[in-house]
Amino acid sequence: MKQSDTKQPEYLHIRGEKKPRAHIIAVGGGKGGVGKSFVSSSMAIFLSQMGYKTVLADLDFGAANIHTYLSMGVPSVGLHQFFQKPLMKLAEVQIPTGFKNLSLITCANDSMDVDQVTDKDRSRLMSSLYQLEADFIILDLSAGATASTLDFFLMATQQIVVLTPEPVSVENAYRFIKSAFFRKIKRYEHQLNLEKVLNEIMEKKDELNIRSPGDLLHYLSKHEPERGAQLSELMNQFQINLVLNQGRSQKDLELAPSIKSVCKKYFGISCELLGQIEHDNAVWQSLRRRKHLLVDCPQSRLYTQLMYISRSLMKVKNKKAVV
Repeated sequence: MKQSDTKQPEYLHIRGEKKPRAHIIAVGGGKGGVGKSFVSSSMAIFLSQMGYKTVLADLDFGAANIHTYLSMGVPSVGLHQFFQKPLMKLAEVQIPTGFKNLSLITCANDSMDVDQVTDKDRSRLMSSLYQLEADFIILDLSAGATASTLDFFLMATQQIVVLTPEPVSVENAYRFIKSAFFRKIKRYEHQLNLEKVLNEIMEKKDELNIRSPGDLLHYLSKHEPERGAQLSELMNQFQINLVLNQGRSQKDLELAPSIKSVCKKYFGISCELLGQIEHDNAVWQSLRRRKHLLVDCPQSRLYTQLMYISRSLMKVKNKKAVV
């Protein structure tokens, strides 16, 4: 079959043809304290130990601390200098860690809050991350769902949401996914000429009984069949990967399938369980000793669980490379 025969519809490429050089993984969540930094650093360490050139980017502006998980002091260079110097390359603030094949980019040496990152800064950083030479880039994001955090989350090749079994964490995870869903729609509405019709729908959402993102897509597909189908196809490419952290019981570990079901019903998007991590006091005990659990307690059950998650990431990267 000729290449032209398999060409995808033009609207599937409306965000541009440019692809990142690395497999970019964004780790987000709706609430602080769910273990995003622990999960991000663990994946980065495992991937680097597998021989992959890995970059861990701490984008938790105003609260960056992932260097602590790597047994490092506060780096002397970081994103503050990158933003201040327009000609500086991102690789110039990429610093080595104590782990082979793993480097760190951080904003820990400044007090910038995520809301202080301008659109220009954000765009430049995203472009630089796309150009960075690596096998994997892991973005450890700020808690919450600010526009800046969501944009970094959506720019990634693969999106991960970390949550715990506590009701507040689950509720905030739903809110984060919902915000990411609508932010992604926002990125396409101009290109598909949907701005006016979407605004009209949202102004009458109560009257039209639109209570969820899935309801919005269903209504749009029914009343604007062509553009609704285009938007639905674009949104079907959006898949969330879940990591359930700090499970204490079998009931906690059985929570993930329910979350997957709700996401499919409520959002109309696919959520896959990437892995589950049990609660273990060794995590904070290792951190108090300024060592990562993977180094300090390799005999922990968490070691195997985190290795499974990291190997799953490797499989996804290889699968996408083949496709």
